[in-house]
Amino acid sequence: MVEITILALTRLSDGVCVAGITSDGKWIRPTRPNPSGWRQLEYSDCKDESGRWIIRKGNMVRMDLIRPILEGAHSEDWLVGAKKPELVGELSEQDYKRLCKKLVEGTTDLIKGSGAKRSLMMIHPDSVESFSFGFETDWEGERKYIPRCTFHLGGIAYRNMGITDAEWRGYGRKYLKNSSGFKRLQLSEIFADTGTKDCWLTLGANRVKSTDYLLVVGIHLLPVIHFQMDFKR
Repeated sequence: MVEITILALTRLSDGVCVAGITSDGKWIRPTRPNPSGWRQLEYSDCKDESGRWIIRKGNMVRMDLIRPILEGAHSEDWLVGAKKPELVGELSEQDYKRLCKKLVEGTTDLIKGSGAKRSLMMIHPDSVESFSFGFETDWEGERKYIPRCTFHLGGIAYRNMGITDAEWRGYGRKYLKNSSGFKRLQLSEIFADTGTKDCWLTLGANRVKSTDYLLVVGIHLLPVIHFQMDFKR
């Protein structure tokens, strides 16, 4: 069993994607292959022996990691075994911020491009321009709920980045109830709404046919606040 601090829990296909950091500072993505070809976890993998959901951002958990999966673009992938995860504890406010500061990096070159050694990182954006919540039609003609954000890092604007964070998806749902299917908010509006003061992001890279697509896989508002998770399409 390996102890991991969870820093991303996202919707993926018909399951979830989980990522975190080990006590010695290594990024880990616990996963298992499934029939559809995705590497993901099932909802049951996020629950302990008693059936309690314990995998969420800021929680320290022990997970049954068998071996690294070396194939593919995600160097952090580890195969999960049959044992259920165990909750160790939850980061305190102070420790959460300390961990974010320790992990923060200033360029996305670390996770994209042919020379990238990994696909996960933490950033503290120079600024966040906006967050949006809305439905979009994909290339197959299916309507999907996709939160997005625009932020600046190292003099570069990252516009309309897709967000897969399950809690953030849940946060945005309330705005869609009283709108025409789209809502855009400034970071200052979110701070005022939630009582938070700072924002950190976990980024993930997905490589498809030699092209890297960046996603925001974890949003960390400080002081820490949690929202109901959403996995619907």
